Amino acid sequence: MRRIVGLALVLLGGFALCFAVLSRTLLSDQLLVTPLDQYSELVSVGPGTYLDTSTLSEASSDLVAKRIVKGDVKGSPDNEDVNVWDVSVVLETGDGTFVRAYVDRVAADRRTGESVACCNENVDGTPVRHTGVSYKFPIGVEKQEYLLWDPNSRKSFPAGFVAEDEVRGLKVYKFIQRIPGQELRRQQVPGSLVGASAPTVDAQVWYQNTRTIWVEPVTGIIIKGNEQNRTTLRDAAGTDKLSVISFDLTFDDATQASQVDIAEKNVTKVRLLSQWLPLGGLVLGLLLLAAGLLILRADRPSTSRHQAERDPAPQKVS
Repeated sequence: MRRIVGLALVLLGGFALCFAVLSRTLLSDQLLVTPLDQYSELVSVGPGTYLDTSTLSEASSDLVAKRIVKGDVKGSPDNEDVNVWDVSVVLETGDGTFVRAYVDRVAADRRTGESVACCNENVDGTPVRHTGVSYKFPIGVEKQEYLLWDPNSRKSFPAGFVAEDEVRGLKVYKFIQRIPGQELRRQQVPGSLVGASAPTVDAQVWYQNTRTIWVEPVTGIIIKGNEQNRTTLRDAAGTDKLSVISFDLTFDDATQASQVDIAEKNVTKVRLLSQWLPLGGLVLGLLLLAAGLLILRADRPSTSRHQAERDPAPQKVS
C-alpha cells in the first residue's frame, strides 16, 4: 500500500512540475493578451488655440479631447491573435463647441501590441499601413525605444524611455515621443489667412508634436498621457502665419484614476499567470516528488524483511 502511495505522489509531482513549465510558457502566452472586446474612454484637458471656421480667425479656449477605444470583435481574424480597434477622438471647447475629430482603425498583435496589416485599417476612411504600437504598449514593457503610431501624420516615430516615475502611487515608465516639424499637406485657403493679397493660395499645413506617456510596465497600459500639438498655416516663405490647432492636453484626474485601477487589477492577473502559478506548481511538484521518493525508499527494507520471512535460510545438514 505504501508503495502505491509513493508511486502516486511521484506521479503527481511530475504532473505538477510539467504544469509549472507549461503555465510559465504556453499557458501564460495564451492567456496574457489584450481582450478582443476592449472598451475604454479617455479624457484629456488643457489650454489650446484653434482656427474658428465661422470667423476664419484664431480662438483660444480650454479644450477637451475624448477618446473612445472600442474593439471590433467580429472584425478580428479567426485565429484570435489580432485585435481590431476603432478609435474615435473628438476635440471640443469647454462649452461643447466642436473643433475637430478623427477615427483611426488599427489592428495589432494581442501580445506584442505591434501593428498588423489587415482588417481594413484606415484613418478617416483612407487606407493606411500602421506601424509600431498604437494605443497600448506590450505586456512586459522594456526600458527601450518603441515606435509609436501618430494618427495626425499617419506615420510612427520613436518614443524613448526616459525615467521611472509614479502616477498616483503606481510605478510607471515614462516615455517621450518628439515628432519633428513637417508638412502634413497643402491646402487651398483664403489668402488673407497667410498675409497674401490673392483671393486664395496654396498654403502649407505645418505640424509638430511632443507626446509624454506614462506606462505601467507589467501590463503595458498607458496610465497618463500629455500631448503638445502645434499645427499651423505657413506662407510661401515658410513662416507660420496662423494656428490651425495648438494645444497642451493631459489625461484628466478621473481618467488617470481609472487607468490606475484597471492596471492594478491586470498586474495581479499577469503576476498570477506568469509568476505565482508556475512557482506554486514548481514548489508543489518538488514536495510531492520528494515525499513520494522518501516513501518508496522507506518501503524497500520492509520489503526485504518480508521476503526473508517468507524464505527462511536452509537448514544445515550434518
